[in-house]
Amino acid sequence: MKRILTLLACAVSLFGFAGSNFDEGIKAYQDSNYVQAIEKFQASLAETPNDVASYYNLGLAYAESKQLGKAIWSFEKVLKLSPADVDAKDRIETCYATLNPSIAWEPRLNRFTSLLYGYSGTTWSVFAIVLSVLLSLCVIFFLRTREISTKRLFLALGFLSLVTLIASVFIAAGASKHAEETRFAVVTKAKIPTYDSPKKQSSVQLKEGDQLELLEDELISSEFIKVSSHSGDTYLVKSTDVDFI
Repeated sequence: MKRILTLLACAVSLFGFAGSNFDEGIKAYQDSNYVQAIEKFQASLAETPNDVASYYNLGLAYAESKQLGKAIWSFEKVLKLSPADVDAKDRIETCYATLNPSIAWEPRLNRFTSLLYGYSGTTWSVFAIVLSVLLSLCVIFFLRTREISTKRLFLALGFLSLVTLIASVFIAAGASKHAEETRFAVVTKAKIPTYDSPKKQSSVQLKEGDQLELLEDELISSEFIKVSSHSGDTYLVKSTDVDFI
């Protein structure tokens, strides 16, 4: 593990994707100073938001310090930005199995969608532009050529380009929405209370690691938000009791 972290630090530093806080976080992790590692990776994220490497290593530091709810949250942030990351999925599954051994963790995206969204919305947008140029060329050559067989070829290529272009646009929109939208949260405390209304607490408590779907775009009040648990039950919880993904 230390060798992997060292190589990752060197690679990231080489390409300029992280600053000194990231490097110091790696060193602190290697020295088993997980508190400092957490602080440094958090500082790295403050400097470079949405940095996958910082979120991943923050998750490792949280896991080593036995803050498994926080670790799950960090690895979920990795999957939000890089849905096809197998290591992050394995880490979440391990943490979740420790906290909730009776419930199997399932990723929110299936394998096929994860692969598609593994490329950013920007990448798919560039691909769509390339396809639009190819489509235009097919139309131009189709109109200029007189041979029937050649016309059929450009017609087929143009149709394939059009279909792929439309698919790319939809995938680009979906990937961007997945990376930007906040629809889930993780319980990062040992236990949190739930409420039937802002003034009435219920008898149900949610445990560390529980993942919740947000059911309202706005806060119910200045401190409460409506969520759905893995069992499908709905509650109100305090927004300060969960970490949003």
